[in-house]
Amino acid sequence: MRSIRVIAILLAFLILSPGCLSLFGGEESGSELVNCELDPNNPDCEISEVTEEDCFFNQVFTGDYCRLMISPKNLDYGEESLLLVVGQEMQALTPSFTGDGPQNWLINPRLPEGLSLDLESGVISGVPESESLLTSYTIIGKNIVGSSVYIIDIEVLSQPPENITYSANEIFCKISKPCGISSPHNSGGLIENWEVIPALPLGLEILASGGISGTVQQLGDSNHTISGSNSGGSAYTDIRIITIHEEPVNLYYSSNFFQWLLDDNIEESPNIEGGEIINWTIEPPLPDGLIFSQNDGSIIGIPSELHAIREHYVTATNTGGSITTTILISVQDISPTNIRYEPYLLDLTVNEEMSNLSPSWSDGTPESWEISPDLPQGLTLNPHNGEISGTPIYVQESMDYQIWANNTGGFTETQISISISSLPPDEIYWPESEYILRSNTSVLIPVINNGPYIDTWEVSPSLPSGLIILDNGTISGIPDSRTDWNEYTIWANNTGGAVGLIIWIVVHDLRADQMTY
Repeated sequence: MRSIRVIAILLAFLILSPGCLSLFGGEESGSELVNCELDPNNPDCEISEVTEEDCFFNQVFTGDYCRLMISPKNLDYGEESLLLVVGQEMQALTPSFTGDGPQNWLINPRLPEGLSLDLESGVISGVPESESLLTSYTIIGKNIVGSSVYIIDIEVLSQPPENITYSANEIFCKISKPCGISSPHNSGGLIENWEVIPALPLGLEILASGGISGTVQQLGDSNHTISGSNSGGSAYTDIRIITIHEEPVNLYYSSNFFQWLLDDNIEESPNIEGGEIINWTIEPPLPDGLIFSQNDGSIIGIPSELHAIREHYVTATNTGGSITTTILISVQDISPTNIRYEPYLLDLTVNEEMSNLSPSWSDGTPESWEISPDLPQGLTLNPHNGEISGTPIYVQESMDYQIWANNTGGFTETQISISISSLPPDEIYWPESEYILRSNTSVLIPVINNGPYIDTWEVSPSLPSGLIILDNGTISGIPDSRTDWNEYTIWANNTGGAVGLIIWIVVHDLRADQMTY
């Protein structure tokens, strides 16, 4: 059976090969048929090997022989339509078919940019680079004897937007002033459409780039969701828009220092620039009788109380900010006049409390009192009512003092004189009233003083030769001569007076007394 099959193949080859003997033309062979089974070694029984190169253009080599090529049929890519996204690699599509494989591949129209049809295998692959509308593509796979057609729909969508991010999540606008925010950053595909929910404040608009721009005419504080979309999808972000006044600037009054008098009729209004003011304040409050308008910052009224010069802070505020200016205000009185102290010559005694001395005056009421030089230690001047009081501590000769009574309207002055004396000497004594002294022997007789300080000491007549009285009243020394009993008056003196005390002193000279005896 094998030899018969081989012979059949050989005959077919001879028929199809040009230049070979044909069963249908030429001279008949005069040779006899050889039975190759009986005579396999016969030269006519040798079979030539068939290769692919022996096949015609319309034949297909099977591995053993060449056969006629079959037209491709039932071309299929397994998908009828593709939905692709720009920048995302598609899954390669490999065709299937029956019959022999196409030798050439054609597609019409041309695939979207970034996609390709492999002209050898018919595989469709790639990364779409731009958006493309839904389009039908006709793919033809053909070989020398025929072709097969397949139609596939392809649509390429834009890469969807991702992570819309503005430079800030809040926009601060001022009434009647241009405001907005620059285009946002988007890490995804190009955004074709923008939408804002709820609508932006009147005067603002969203631009094609996603930026927001415009001029707002009313106060507001609102939250908005902004979506950016294209054919591939959409992304969202939230933003807050706050509209405030233009901040106030350049606030001032006609002066920054106002000196008013009681019963003056006052009307002062400020000047200010910038946005509308919604609140006015002043600190500290104005003097009684004056009113500060919270509508326009004006000061009106008639002052009814004295007001020492003081800073007042006026503040104008709106939603855009605030501004403060400082003004000085004083409400003055009539100056005091004819201030007097009775008596104005004061003769005081150390350690004796003086009677409170109050002044009198005319016209305006003094608000403060001053004196120069300072009063003697122990005495005080009440700075509120001018009263002098206290207990002097030290002796002082007569001294003049200048006293001022002040109020916001002015001042007046007067003069007093103060002298301070000690108490008269008192409670002074020596341990004995009689002293018998020995000549040429040291003597110390201390005085006891339980009274005021003594300025000077005196003795009359003079003490025996060699004895002296010290500054503190002590008798000291060495008597150098004999005396009889004598009475001595010792004077203790201070600014309060003098007192005399009597002691007896005799000086014995023992040697002289013995000789006399």
